[in-house]
Amino acid sequence: MSQERTPYWWAFLKHPLNQSVVMGLVAGALALSVPWGSDGLGLGLLALAAVELVGLATVPALAPFRAWVDKRDRSRAREARRQSLHTEVLSHGGSPHLRSYEQMAARVVSLYRTASDRTSGLTEREVEQLDDIGVDYLRMCLSDAVLKGSKAVQLSPQVEYKLRDIENRLAAGGLPRDEELQLRQAKADYDEAIARQKRMASRRSALDATLVSMPVRLEELYQMVMTAPRGGNLSQMLEESVSKLRLAEEAVADIEGTLGDASAGVIPIHSKASARDQRRTVGQRV
Repeated sequence: MSQERTPYWWAFLKHPLNQSVVMGLVAGALALSVPWGSDGLGLGLLALAAVELVGLATVPALAPFRAWVDKRDRSRAREARRQSLHTEVLSHGGSPHLRSYEQMAARVVSLYRTASDRTSGLTEREVEQLDDIGVDYLRMCLSDAVLKGSKAVQLSPQVEYKLRDIENRLAAGGLPRDEELQLRQAKADYDEAIARQKRMASRRSALDATLVSMPVRLEELYQMVMTAPRGGNLSQMLEESVSKLRLAEEAVADIEGTLGDASAGVIPIHSKASARDQRRTVGQRV
């Protein structure tokens, strides 16, 4: 789901300050109508229209105003994803990593407060990226909950025994053509099933490792900022965190593909691309 963007002109009209100006001018027009009647009212409304036209022509084009609108849209989209993912995780029995997510979310809130201090070397856009990482961590918690709640297919030792039997029969030769083709197809199916299970196990291990390492990485970054708000190589650590997350997203994508239709309706595949695009386009609309 792509992020819905508020038109800048509409954001200007709905801005609390602009609405206060409109209400003030309307009140002024009503006040003018008392001594001068409809002429005073018309003059006040004409002034209101002129102010609004000038505002529509200038304010939506201002870079600070556009930055404010973009930031608000990102925040709303992020919160909507956060609430949806959290609900889904709970509906699938929860995840033991939810506590780590809550700790990460608390750290991000604290970093937002730190970024609001102009003496800090931390910017709000950098904290936004960390906030996006936290939401994607919550999506990984959802994948973890789905995996724990689903009955994973475990290949029995008989599969390898049957595979060796097929290989021995093919090696012996002397089989009718139809039977040989069937055995080769069966061998290919068994090989693919074993390979898929091995990939699934390795990807699951990668997911588990990321669910453990990401909170530690964020905690390290948080401690660095708190101890030296003006120093530290925050940009490099942030880049490493985002790179780590992208590797984890590949692991999650592989897991979701292996789960197939059982999880396709639960874990929104499109959220991976939207999250990456959102991190890449932070501030590009200014």
